[in-house]
Amino acid sequence: MQPLDVLRSRPHTSVSEIKTFITCPRKHSYTYVDRIKPDFRPVALSFGTAWHVAIGQYLLRGISTEETTDLFRDVLARDVLDGETPVVFEDAEDLGECIDLGTRMVDAFIGAVHRPDHVLGVEMAFSIELEDGKTGELLDTPLIGSIDAIVIDNDKPAVWELKSSKKRWSADQLENDLQVTAYRLGARVLEVDDPALTLLVTTKAQKPAVQVEHVTRTERDENELVKIAASVMRAVDAGVDHPIRSWACKGCPYSGRCC
Repeated sequence: MQPLDVLRSRPHTSVSEIKTFITCPRKHSYTYVDRIKPDFRPVALSFGTAWHVAIGQYLLRGISTEETTDLFRDVLARDVLDGETPVVFEDAEDLGECIDLGTRMVDAFIGAVHRPDHVLGVEMAFSIELEDGKTGELLDTPLIGSIDAIVIDNDKPAVWELKSSKKRWSADQLENDLQVTAYRLGARVLEVDDPALTLLVTTKAQKPAVQVEHVTRTERDENELVKIAASVMRAVDAGVDHPIRSWACKGCPYSGRCC
């Protein structure tokens, strides 16, 4: 499989794009069609990037807790301070508080999650051909993404999805998360058949905790994801871009231009 940046250099869609369209077609249009520069980036995006890099390298290379924390700090600081788009913090937090929070979360993760027997890779890129459920034809736009980690534990393959979250995931989130379904499809493309699917959700709290959830996905779930993706692509091609007014508008980086 080609590197993720090479795959993304060609027209494609992603789970993030699909979820953005479902949440608000107008935001999707600004982001993926018009490619308008947002007014700001929520710090949660920078935090998530730093979290994935740091924990990914901890798993892949076996670096120490201190090295993992240092890597988290460096990636977060660089993303916040050197990016072209200003990063907006929540409430009264600042960069130092986010770094302190990440340090506590790294300690919690390493203390709660055992190191797997073998790590096949992190951020493993995949490309899935999408079939139009109405016509049976393959779409020109593949679904591209990368799996947080594929590991071997107790002689069995497993896909690990690494999340940082303000709170534990609900049963509905665990059942309906499209990303996990895409990971199952992506693992098959990478010739990893029938892996266990594990979500590792580390909470952003004064005392972080790690929620370990083993979830299941079926062929029906996979077919539904493909149908949703194809439907979204048809809607985008048709020019659907209406706004959806909700609580999310307050924190939207395009709220200043959306009318």
